[in-house]
Amino acid sequence: MDDNFINIWEKALEALKEETSQIAYKTYIEVMVPRVIDKNTICFLAPSSYHIEICKKRYLDLIQNTLKILTSVDYEITFEAKDVIPEEGEEELDIEVVKGQYGNIEVNNNSQVINTSIPTDVKKIKEEAGLNPRYTFDNFIIGTNNRFAQATAFSVSENLGVTNPLYIYGGVGLGKTHLMQAIGNAVIDKNPSKKVIYCTGELFVNELIKAMLNPNMNDSFKKKFRNVDLLLIDDVQIIAGKDKCQEEFFHTFNSLFESGKQIVLTSEKPPKEINGLEDRLKTRFSMGVSVDIQTPDYETRFAILRKKAEEERYLIDDDVLVKIATRVKSNVRELEGVFNKLMAYTKFTNNPLTDDVVDNTIESILVKNSKILTSKLIMQVVAKFFDIKVTDLTSDKRSNTIAFPRQISMFLCREVADMSFSAIGKDFGGRDHSTVLHAYSKVKDEYNNNPDTKDLIDDIKKILERES
Repeated sequence: MDDNFINIWEKALEALKEETSQIAYKTYIEVMVPRVIDKNTICFLAPSSYHIEICKKRYLDLIQNTLKILTSVDYEITFEAKDVIPEEGEEELDIEVVKGQYGNIEVNNNSQVINTSIPTDVKKIKEEAGLNPRYTFDNFIIGTNNRFAQATAFSVSENLGVTNPLYIYGGVGLGKTHLMQAIGNAVIDKNPSKKVIYCTGELFVNELIKAMLNPNMNDSFKKKFRNVDLLLIDDVQIIAGKDKCQEEFFHTFNSLFESGKQIVLTSEKPPKEINGLEDRLKTRFSMGVSVDIQTPDYETRFAILRKKAEEERYLIDDDVLVKIATRVKSNVRELEGVFNKLMAYTKFTNNPLTDDVVDNTIESILVKNSKILTSKLIMQVVAKFFDIKVTDLTSDKRSNTIAFPRQISMFLCREVADMSFSAIGKDFGGRDHSTVLHAYSKVKDEYNNNPDTKDLIDDIKKILERES
């Protein structure tokens, strides 16, 4: 930047900060670097072409007017994207070498690479591994909810077999699959000769069943899952309760672990909380490092939406992104669902996004992806937790193995679903209001004074949160 222009631009920034929102200022204005071309022209270097589109559309007049007030000069303003401008001192690219490595590319008149594609052979390797090349560490948004998980996953991608296994857990739609596949993509990018396999727990089970039904496939099954450098199994909890699957996975795990190969697993809950999972597998899953991904906070949700807008080259007001990030709190999948629906609306109707359109879209996604917390759902979760039948909870059975879960169910109907005592009694086999009140009071006292009971009920609450 011209030394004479530094003070002017600093004063302009102070004025622009007052005239724009904090998010707009930080995202689109403060990040631009001006260069003086001549006495009447300023060229702003922007982080990306997306930033340029936003600035031209929303802030160009404001910047021009601010500079004119400060200098009395009516500057012509141009923009260039930093991502297509070589850094100072950077060597010229040998285009022929780049073409040889990356296949087809687009080159502008200044011999600058403006668009590259993944090498064809690497693309094929990733496809055969079951990976989605879009899941990378570069486009994984880091927040307080996933910072440790991301750092651990990246470390694993750099040093296979050291942190083994890596076990990532958390609720639906929080980014477990993205992070897991980012490991696989990074490993192949670094060394395409590495053998990587990604599959879901369900696919593992299905392939095992096919191998069991056809003995000729048994060797190929073992070769596929044991002759690898990196095995990625998504939603591993699906094997719980399936004896043959657990037996085979146990031997697969041991084979890879003993040969120093990397194993990465994801699940909705930590190993010890997976009902029906054999103790020997729980032990092995806990041998390495377990990391959890929590629900993203507001700042992370907004950053995810802004990143997606940049990737899609979709011009959308920050106010809309703020509204989405404020109201859609549960997971990344819902955030992207709202964003994609709004993008489709503007694309196919050519109509602007009104407040009603945005509000209705958010509401439709939230309603679609939510379950109403009812006594029926609570009874189903409690029955499964205690390994009894739902009908036992509404029956007249008085054994402690039934009575205690029934009382907990009534307690949760009151505490979590906010049902009246009479409504609870009706749903639990027509019991009297006083019976429900007694059960509620008893469990509440236990919850407040018995740590074991508190932990047990809190575990059930977590399950209900995931189910609803």
